Amino acid sequence: MGSLFEELEAREAAARVRVEELEAELAELSGRLDLARESLERLRIAREMVAEVLAEMTPEKSAVGIDADRG
Repeated sequence: MGSLFEELEAREAAARVRVEELEAELAELSGRLDLARESLERLRIAREMVAEVLAEMTPEKSAVGIDADRG
């Protein structure tokens, strides 16, 4: 019976190593997800700010800006 318990211990050790590997991968992916979320939030804020500025511009200012860009 000793070999059965040794086999179970070996399998348990292998499973423990796999769990630790997966936990490390999860931590890395979690960090990458946080960075991606921060980037998304910055882009959302930038888009909202540009929309706000454009909405506040008068038609005269918009036309002058367009004409200046063409000239």
